[in-house]
Amino acid sequence: MNEQRVADWMSTPAIVIAPTVTLADAQRLMEQRHIRRLPIVDNGRLVGIITRGDLRTAQPADTTLSYYEWRALLDQVTVSECMTRNVKTISPDAPALEAARLMLAHKIGGLPVVDADRVVGVITESDLFRLQIALASGGTVHDTARPTLVCHHCGAILRGRSLELIGRDDQCWRCHYHLHRCDNCRYFDSITCMLNRPERHAPIPGRDCSSFIYLVSHEQEAER
Repeated sequence: MNEQRVADWMSTPAIVIAPTVTLADAQRLMEQRHIRRLPIVDNGRLVGIITRGDLRTAQPADTTLSYYEWRALLDQVTVSECMTRNVKTISPDAPALEAARLMLAHKIGGLPVVDADRVVGVITESDLFRLQIALASGGTVHDTARPTLVCHHCGAILRGRSLELIGRDDQCWRCHYHLHRCDNCRYFDSITCMLNRPERHAPIPGRDCSSFIYLVSHEQEAER
């Protein structure tokens, strides 16, 4: 595990929220994306983190509240009021073993990955379990829910996000290139968008493609 780097196993691009987001919206986002923690970023800098455990702690002790009353209450409270402020972080180039040691020492389940003051990913205990299984089995862990993407511009590995969930503002953690697929392109050759290539039969005038990621097959991943 000591030779493995955090960057090879973290989920990236990171899903982050602003301090002004309500607890209700944070909870909805966690449920939609099947994640348990959200780094909180203000003006590009990490200012805190909120987890599902924090949301449970925020539940009122008054058990007479109905579900709908409790949800309405969550709509009135922002994450800045419940977040953890002194966040433990790790570098993308740090050994995965260091991430495991930090999580164990501080009894936490995940770490924001920060590079030059920018949150570029999140590594969790589940990621470390996948790494351990891969090392023990001598291969890779094929998880259809976590496809492996690669930045076409610099070759960086991107895990934990699918092509469909890459947003317009998402960037590669290493080269900072925007990653989203072209909304108008109908041809994709698994390497780059075909929008502006001569072999495209029906180009769309005036529409520039910004697609710089491609999906890696299990066979290709095993060779990396």
